[in-house]
Amino acid sequence: MGMLRVLVSIKQVPDADDLRVDPVTNTLVREGVPAVINPPDLHAIEEAVRIKERYGGRVTVITMGPPQGEQALKDALALGADDAFLITDRAMAGADTWATSYTLFKAIQKLGGADLYLFGRRAVDGETEQVGPQTAKWLGIPILGYVKEIKEINERSLVAVRATETEEEIVEVPTPVVMTVLESANKPREPDIGSLIRAKTSKVIKLSKDDIQAEQNKIGLAGSPTKVIKVHPPPKTRNPEIRNWKDPGSLDWLVEKIRDSLRSEEALSGGYVKPSPKVKVRGEVWVYLDHVGGKANPASWEIMAEGRRLADLMGTNLSGVVIGEYVDSVKEEAFKHGADKVYHGLTKGFNHYDNDVFTQALSRLIKKYQPEAVLFPGTRNSRELASTTAISVNTGLIADCTSFEVDEKGVLNSTRPDFGGKEMSTIICPTSRPVMVTVRPGVFRPLLIEGKGETIREEVEDLFTRFKVLERKSLERRNVLAEAEVVVGVGRGIRDKSNIRMAEELATKLGGVVGVTKPLADAGWYPKDRQVGQTGTTIRPRLYIALGVSGAVQHLVGISGAKRVISINLDPDAQIFNNSDYGLIGDIFEVVPELIRRL
Repeated sequence: MGMLRVLVSIKQVPDADDLRVDPVTNTLVREGVPAVINPPDLHAIEEAVRIKERYGGRVTVITMGPPQGEQALKDALALGADDAFLITDRAMAGADTWATSYTLFKAIQKLGGADLYLFGRRAVDGETEQVGPQTAKWLGIPILGYVKEIKEINERSLVAVRATETEEEIVEVPTPVVMTVLESANKPREPDIGSLIRAKTSKVIKLSKDDIQAEQNKIGLAGSPTKVIKVHPPPKTRNPEIRNWKDPGSLDWLVEKIRDSLRSEEALSGGYVKPSPKVKVRGEVWVYLDHVGGKANPASWEIMAEGRRLADLMGTNLSGVVIGEYVDSVKEEAFKHGADKVYHGLTKGFNHYDNDVFTQALSRLIKKYQPEAVLFPGTRNSRELASTTAISVNTGLIADCTSFEVDEKGVLNSTRPDFGGKEMSTIICPTSRPVMVTVRPGVFRPLLIEGKGETIREEVEDLFTRFKVLERKSLERRNVLAEAEVVVGVGRGIRDKSNIRMAEELATKLGGVVGVTKPLADAGWYPKDRQVGQTGTTIRPRLYIALGVSGAVQHLVGISGAKRVISINLDPDAQIFNNSDYGLIGDIFEVVPELIRRL
């Protein structure tokens, strides 16, 4: 085998642990916050160095950013990369993922390409998961996303294990190929002293827009199809009623509020009130219906509910779009969840997601029928498909949105949390159509509307794929937290791992489950799959009870969909109280046993 060339693309981000919100202006304080390598990218660097150790070869690391991006590259050299390039130019500032991936593609061409391109799974500042797949699309090579293990590499191809939320596939793919690496793929090494000294004196080569021959109208803010129009603190969504546990009757009041929360049940069918249209747009609103071999992903129906509202505000139809061969049940269900129409891109011989095939099919449907907007559930396959399709149809893609509005001009305003929810950005796609967005699962509630509608079937001809699936298995993983009607959340106030038993007892009494905050999951006090929050599971139970939870922003983002939030905390100034419906100031070790007794 010739010398393997491995290229790793990294991003420099503010150290999220040091980001604070200014209490006066309610904005993020960025001054003096150190920049670090985006943590998921460390796994891409580690994987590249392991490949070099196993097969020989050379690891190049690149980043696009301001001159201080040089530090992140030197850190990468200390971890075992051989050379480093910084693409830096004032004209590149403010780039969205479309313009960023174009810039990386031009730099890669300038450097003469590679056999393997590795990216981290996501960027922690905006959770986009887009730049890897989009760079692959510009390069015209396959994207293998969400790789947890590289099994073998030979002259012309490689075999790797790809994992989504529901399945694992062993896939063979020709090189060159872009891969995004999962955090579970490896444990990044610590650099030794020799490597640190060597990296300090190594040269980082800088490239400008002219060096890489980038077209001016495709880079930076000017070349970005999407624009951030507003950055604001997370909204206050609840009007808290807080009492002190020492006040007479406060415990009876709390017991009554808990019982009341469990009683109220809103039926979804018939619960939809059609808003009056703000405007009339030309194209339809489409929702991409993600499915696993013909079985719909429930996240598709959540997004459909919001799609219904947006289509009504825009005075247009809501259509589902499904790709695959045997998808009849998905089409039937779409009409029950609010669709006026369903477009079926028939891909004979392909019923399972394949990025090549599904991108071809979806792109053709979009080019032919020209929808106004396409909404995608934020599942792994859908995020990857949205990314490659956005390049294919030349439009902007807004990631990981949690709320939407339509302005009087008919422009879709999409809002998403940044930096783990410490601030919110509202983004538009002013000139390109369709506007494409991925929507976080667990935020919206499905509608049930008994409906019928027409199906438009388009058979997609001349399909080609570069992927060969050697093995596929389902992961029988139910997300207990996401399905629970009652969640008892435990934070640092629990003091000791053994005290979580008390929370489990309360949860059992209420027919619920226990969830924990990030520090407890990180410390191994409770399984990682029970972590509630933006980087854990976004939940939407009927009742969430927070015990000794301070209320870190990324946790608040994760519980924002709960119908009712009740908090018990000794600290009257705990942030959680502002984000609760009811709160009791008191010691959980005194209050909870008493609650368990009375419920």
